[in-house]
Amino acid sequence: MDSNIIEIDSIHKFVEYIINLKFEKSYSFFYRGHSDKNFKMLPSIYRKSSKLITKEDLLIKEAILRNPFEFNQLKTNFEKLSLMQHYGFDTRLLDITENPLVALYFAVNLLPKKDGEVIILKIKNNNIKYYDSDVVSILSAIATISTKFFNDFNEELKNKIIEEEKKDKRFKEIKERLEKNKSPAIITVVNYMNSRNSKKEIFKRIVEIFNDTALIDSLIFNIKNEKPHFRRIIEPRHFNNYIVAVKAKYDNKRIVAQQGAFLLFGIKDGDKIKPAELNKNEIEQIQDRLIIPGNKKEKIIDELDKFGINEEKLFPELANSAKVIKKKLKI
Repeated sequence: MDSNIIEIDSIHKFVEYIINLKFEKSYSFFYRGHSDKNFKMLPSIYRKSSKLITKEDLLIKEAILRNPFEFNQLKTNFEKLSLMQHYGFDTRLLDITENPLVALYFAVNLLPKKDGEVIILKIKNNNIKYYDSDVVSILSAIATISTKFFNDFNEELKNKIIEEEKKDKRFKEIKERLEKNKSPAIITVVNYMNSRNSKKEIFKRIVEIFNDTALIDSLIFNIKNEKPHFRRIIEPRHFNNYIVAVKAKYDNKRIVAQQGAFLLFGIKDGDKIKPAELNKNEIEQIQDRLIIPGNKKEKIIDELDKFGINEEKLFPELANSAKVIKKKLKI
């Protein structure tokens, strides 16, 4: 479906569009502002450099190593990722907000010569998790596992399923499909088959096999460090090609001011190098493209300021206050 481009040249036109959105009880809307309409909906760990994602686990270790007092009180991997995101580290989190005016601010506050965009996400309520969710623990733990553990995962899973067929002939059809499939991403094939397979007892056994791989064993070990009572089983659909919206703790002024939340990205095809993709059945990106022309950004910044949406309010740290005061006093 082609996108319908709507030019936003004033806060009035933007608010009018938001008011006319059709809200459904089983969904919630979240928003994200891009100062350049060509930006992609990807976390910075995947955006900045193709090599950066291969060192994600080391990036986390170095951050903790160099800032132990900042991380000492944090119990979960998600809390650590959230803190890193706050201080500008590259993570697998993508900032979103529940406040459309905040998203509009981020679409206009930088790159005055570039057209900006506000992206609207319609998310199923059951795909919105809290910071302590088990699914959030699974996807966050992926960040801490070295890329090398993912290299042989699909091959190991395939071999284990083929071996199972020797003991249980009910696996013959599954074995044949795996052998015919040209993609090395066996985990993706398994997920697809599960969604269409009525033989749930067979898939239950596949889940057990999946959890017996070296990679998933390492992942569970990591999760148990933060959740000792975590049930020793992970559903493949929560591991592969999965993205969730996460409501984080309001434990810093910036998240409170920005009414912030996150999209937490998993991986695709069991490959840490590939980011998960948005599934429109769970997280739908509204087709209308709300584009803000670069020559209208300054006007909208002034309009937002009248509603208390400005740099000082959205970044309430002391260091930023000094910057804002100097700017106002023209020092």
